[in-house]
Formats: sequence, C-alpha cells, structure tokens
Amino acid sequence: MTSQTRTGGLSRRSFLDLMLAAGAMTAVTAGTGLVPGLRTALAAAGESFHFPQGLASGDPMPDRVVLWTRVEAKDPAAAARPVDLTLHVSETPDFATVVVERTVAARPEHDHTVRVLVDGLRPDRVYHYRFVAPDGAVPEFTGRTRTAPAPDADRTVRLAFVSCQNFEDGFYGAYRTLLKQDAAAGENGIDFVLHLGDQIYETVGDSGARTIPPLPSGGGETKWGKARNALTLEDFRYLYRVYLSDPDYREARARFPFISIWDDHEFVNDYWQSVITYTPAGKSAPTTKTAANQAWFEYIPALLTGTVGVPGVAPAAKDFQPVSVTDVDATHAPVDDDNLLQEPNNLAAIGSLTIYRSLRFGRHVELVLTDTRSYRSDHAVPDELGIAISGQATYMLPLPLVALMDAGRTANGGNPPAVLTLGDRQVPNPRKDSPAGTLLGGPQKAWLKETLVRSDATWKLLATSVPFLPMRVDMARIDPKAQTLVLTADAWDGYLAERRELMGFLRSRGVGNVVSLSGDHHQSFAGLIYDDYEAAEPVPVSMEFSITGVASTPVFQAFAAAVSKDENPLKPLIVADGAVFGRPGTVAEMLNMTLRYGTTASVTAVKTGDLAQGLAARNPAQNPHLRYVDSNSNGFGLVTVDARGTRVELVTVASARRSYGPDGAPVLRTARFDIAPWGEGAPAALDEPAIEGEKPFPLA
Repeated sequence: MTSQTRTGGLSRRSFLDLMLAAGAMTAVTAGTGLVPGLRTALAAAGESFHFPQGLASGDPMPDRVVLWTRVEAKDPAAAARPVDLTLHVSETPDFATVVVERTVAARPEHDHTVRVLVDGLRPDRVYHYRFVAPDGAVPEFTGRTRTAPAPDADRTVRLAFVSCQNFEDGFYGAYRTLLKQDAAAGENGIDFVLHLGDQIYETVGDSGARTIPPLPSGGGETKWGKARNALTLEDFRYLYRVYLSDPDYREARARFPFISIWDDHEFVNDYWQSVITYTPAGKSAPTTKTAANQAWFEYIPALLTGTVGVPGVAPAAKDFQPVSVTDVDATHAPVDDDNLLQEPNNLAAIGSLTIYRSLRFGRHVELVLTDTRSYRSDHAVPDELGIAISGQATYMLPLPLVALMDAGRTANGGNPPAVLTLGDRQVPNPRKDSPAGTLLGGPQKAWLKETLVRSDATWKLLATSVPFLPMRVDMARIDPKAQTLVLTADAWDGYLAERRELMGFLRSRGVGNVVSLSGDHHQSFAGLIYDDYEAAEPVPVSMEFSITGVASTPVFQAFAAAVSKDENPLKPLIVADGAVFGRPGTVAEMLNMTLRYGTTASVTAVKTGDLAQGLAARNPAQNPHLRYVDSNSNGFGLVTVDARGTRVELVTVASARRSYGPDGAPVLRTARFDIAPWGEGAPAALDEPAIEGEKPFPLA
C-alpha cells in the first residue's frame, strides 16, 4: 500500500510517523527491508532473556494487525535497559518465507512490553509471528493471527466472546476448551476473540481457588475483608503479569487475535469515571485511573489511534497519553449536560485513553465497541442511599426509585420531588437538580448512533461490557408491601432513560440486525431488547446475548451463599435441595426460575416439590423478554455470521473452581440460537434455544 493511502484524513505514512514520534507504537510494513532467510540472533554477552507473558495480537483489519509481547532479562542488572527484539512475520508456521523482519525495542518505561503495528498485509490471511531476544530466546508459543476480510468480501465470520476471568476465583479451562474446539474445526475455526472486559480483577486476597501474592504497593482498603485493591501503575502491571501466568490464557492470546474493551475491574469494581466505590461516598482517584489506563494500553494489544471505522464517522479512539493528575475530592462535583464531572484531574484521567471504536469484517459484520465506564454518571441511586435501602449499593433496588432517580431533574415532567418517601422515612432527593443519567456520555452516544446508522454491514454486533437486558425480580407477587426489584442498577437497567433513547432511535431510524454481546453478570442469558420496557406494548428492536465468566464465581453461587445463612426467607427464590424435586445429591438453581418465571413460580415449586405446579404459577409479566437463563455457569460464547443469518451459541463448561489440565473444561451444555435478519421497521424475533447437553434447571 502506498504512502498516499488515506486513513481518517492522514496519509498512511504520516499517520505512522506521528505514532512513532509519540512513542506509542512501533510500526513496520510487510515486504520491505527484508534479508534473505532468517537472521541468526546474536547473544548479548552475559545476558539471557525470556517471555513469561507470551505474545499476542489484536484488532485485525484487512491490511494490518497489532502484535505484542513482553520480555524480561534474567540478569537483574540488565532489567533497566532497553532490549532489542527481532520480529518475524510469515505466512507459514515454519517461517520458510518471511514477510517482515524488523528490530523493535522493548523499553523499561513501558515495562518492556512491545506493541508493533504491522501493515501492508493481505486481507483475510493467516500470519505467523515470533519475537527473538538477543540471545535467541523466543516465546513458548509461535504466534498465529489473521487479518480481517476486505469490507466487500461475502464471507462467513466466526468469533468467540468472553468475559470476567477472576484469577483467584478459578482456572481458565474454558480457554483450553475453546482452543481444542478451534483446532478441530480446521478452516472453519475462530477468526477472533472478543473480550468484553474484566481481563484482570483489581483486588487480591478475596478468593480461594488460586492465590495472588500481595500487591507491590500493599494495595488499598476495600469493602471485602482482607482484599486489597490496586493503586499504582506497578500494581496493575503486576496483575496483568500474574493473570498471564495462566498457560491457557497465554496460548489463547497466541492463537487468536483478541479485540478488547474494558469493564470495571480493570480499574475498580462498579466504578464510574475516576470514582473508586469502596466507600459509600466514593472517592475520585484520577492517579489510579490513569495508572489503570496505562497498564491496559501496555498489556492489551489494540489498534486505537488509526482505527478507520465507518466511512463518514470520525474515529474517536486514541492511544494512551501520559497526563499529570492529582487526586482531589471531586465525587460530588456538579455535572454538565453530558454528565462529565467538571474537575480537570478527573477529565484528564478519563481522557488519557479512548477505546470506543468499530472494526469491519467483510460484507456482513460491523463490530461496534463501546466504553460503558469512563463517561457514565453516578449510579442512579447513589451508593449511600442504595445501601440504606437494600444493604447493597446497586443490587435489588426498587424499580420505581431507580426510574425516578435516573430521570433526575426531568422526572415528573420536569418537577422532581424534593424529598423521597422510603417506608416511614423521608430523605432529600439527591438527584433533583441533576440531568438524566447517562452510561455512554454525550460524545460517545452521538458516535454510536452515527456508526449504527451509517454502517452498511448486514449485521451490527454491538459490544457492551454490561447488559441491556433487564433482570428483575417481581417481589410484589409474594409481598404486597414490596415492589419490583432491579437485579443490578450498575448495568443498563440503572440507566433507563438513555436505554429508552437509544432503542427508540434504532426503531425510529429503522436500524435492524443489531445484536448486542455483553458480559459482567457471571451468568449466561439471552432475550429481546425493547424500545421501552415500561410501555404498554413494547416493541422489540434488538436482541442480546450475555456471556457468563471464564472463571469468575457464577452469580447463582454468590447469591446462594448469601441466602443460605440463617435460613434467609429469600432462599426459595435462589436455591433449593434437589431432593425436593426427586433429585437427591443435586442443587436446584431456583434463581433461574425466579428470573424467568417469577417469585410465585419458585415459591410454589419449592413448597410443593412439583415443578409443574411451579410453572403453572408463573407470572406472565416477569421478564417476558428473556429466552434463556443459566445463572450457575462458566464458559464462553460463539457467533457465526453470514448473509442468511446469525447463530449464537452460549457454551457452559464445568466449574472453573478446578483445573482440567490439557483436556480443557468439559462442555456441559450449548444453547444455540438461530436468528434471521429483520428489515427496516420490522420487529426483532428470538425463539427459545435448542440445547445440546444437560439442560439448566428448571429445564433439565
């Protein structure tokens, strides 16, 4: 490709020159400056090297891909010096023909990580790559990546999607299973892996399947007993190194190009902007947010600056840029109409790295990646108030209260109540002068709308770290004093007005074939996204498939542990002894039944020991949009897209609490959905899945 090829208004060569000048990335072009054969790497006297975190690739486009590695010198005296590595890229795994051979520097100021943008490649090709240290050392795996098909290619696209991999919670056998499935598929294997966030968790000392030694800084105090959270750049780098000590994760990154967004745990649980949420009042921590952004950029291969995106839509993503920030108390600073804190340090921290972007894969797939954390407003119900109501900051909050608070000063036709009545108490309305909540922020929302409208791809796959689908509990059916509860207001169900705006936009503009892929909830579920869930006759405009965690503790297990103490009266809504239903030695995941069919269904089933009677007592208004729930699961998702339709498979594997070695985690079940395209103005439709293997309770 010549230097006159245009990329977002810059010539390719000037674009690469700018990146090199900024120190953000090394750039090399295929087919230039090669030497015959493979050059023998010469050892530096007295030094030896290794690659403990392996290598990786990311964000494939038709003519380029980002390659990554990290090198360590075994001699501590050499650790402070740059290390020159030789990069080889080949179209064959034996490297008989090399299309790229270049020297790249791994610098100590970037933790000896290397990000290389290789361009001038051919579309829809598999490439193999390796990095060679000065002493000849290479990573344990040879890297394998592939470029995207050309934008007009009529080609089936296959991807996996994953989320939530708490190292201390469990092992990464799901990756090993995915690797084995891909190897067996041959030419019909995975094109890339979409990671929806929580590639690391910011805390150590909270779980038991595996142990992470203390953080370099000692960490900060959390709300989870002995657990400590990362505070410094070295803390976050340390966590990425520990997580990449897992061989299944390393090999997955070596075999597949990864396309990544973040969720909360790459910085802090349930965060918004730069606010740490470990105390009810929260604390703005721009220094920690900046450190988290830098470590993500160093360890996650992604093409940010230079992403082309949809023609006619200005790209927004940009590489990490160092900023000077100071921690100040900005938690309750005023907000503007885009809900961005008006505090310079906070704005600088969240602006240091921009990750929302879109990537094109042939004629049929536009992958649209969002950031649901950096620009969102505070939780609709402030954490202090949420804890006072339910004992949790964002879980199990009354839907009417969430809706009122999310509306802010627009509530009640622009006349929000000054006080809130909570049982026999009255408290000031903390949101009466605030704008309606936002999860995306104004600029990102405008970019997203324009991208979805302008893309001419057959299907738009929308990557959002938190789900659009409501997961509600109809408590009023069993307690006249209760209200419908929102399972968690940290997801889109806590930002009702903006979800309604965005889905109404899709309906009014006739944008069809939008499929959301999400994670975060540590359970697999699927259903229809309506334009307005509170409308008398809601219209399905999209659909969503939310994937469980690779290794994080399933939501069912967390809830079951909480309600099993002191015979909590809510226990029948969450868990029961399988013997109640004639299945001794098993556990009945009543949470699945509660979410799909309602509280009366679960209570009746446990009381009678008869699933049929429980299902007869179902509430037809309980989450009617849902088509599948598997709350006790680990696993991954698969998506296959072509002109005729989209197939989504939600794969549940055996518990991540144990290691399954080279065999990978056994597959327990696969829920398969086949989706036909729906045209402009037509409603989306989603059937119940075909399930292969052991069905989840109560379907089993």
